[in-house]
Amino acid sequence: MKNTILIISFLMFLSCKEKDNKSSLVKIKNINGIVETIIDQDSLKFSRNKLSPISLFCEDLIKINIHIPESTDKQNIPSIPFNNVSINDLLNSKIERDFFFSKSDSSYLVSQNLGQKEFKIEQKIIDKINSTTFEKEKVKQENRTKYDFYQMTIPVFSKDMTKAYVELNHFCGGLCGDGKAFFLSKINGKWRIINKHRTWVS
Repeated sequence: MKNTILIISFLMFLSCKEKDNKSSLVKIKNINGIVETIIDQDSLKFSRNKLSPISLFCEDLIKINIHIPESTDKQNIPSIPFNNVSINDLLNSKIERDFFFSKSDSSYLVSQNLGQKEFKIEQKIIDKINSTTFEKEKVKQENRTKYDFYQMTIPVFSKDMTKAYVELNHFCGGLCGDGKAFFLSKINGKWRIINKHRTWVS
């Protein structure tokens, strides 16, 4: 009897592990798909085929935190730190009169705060673009040498993995730079930019 229980427990463990691995692979595929979509659909000039590429693209994406306001008093809400997005902004974002994320997505969105801090895009994308790493660009900034790069956040997903939010920041020194937010939907198996807006400008 004990052996039977052990075997059943072991099989259940393997099944859960396999499910986790499968969902992890799906998420990796979705993240890389979103990176390609934003580069292509937003006409960013990182291609190695361009004679004079304007900027570099960071191959390491960074985490964006879902910020939960501590106060409900709208007049005393502190400013949201960089690389954070308010859960209220996500849940109240309307695109063509409909809310983009549903209320049932809220806990799943917040749970992504526990996710990975960095994500390296796949090699096949890196091979097609003029890429860099944040560490290389940080050294340039510290040495006060010229830099011009884009860094994307790791997308946050709806519970059904058909909607995503991502930010793209452009750093080019001094009073040069800006940020954009993208809302994407997966339509017929492909990611599409549904809406975008500027988040900051230097």
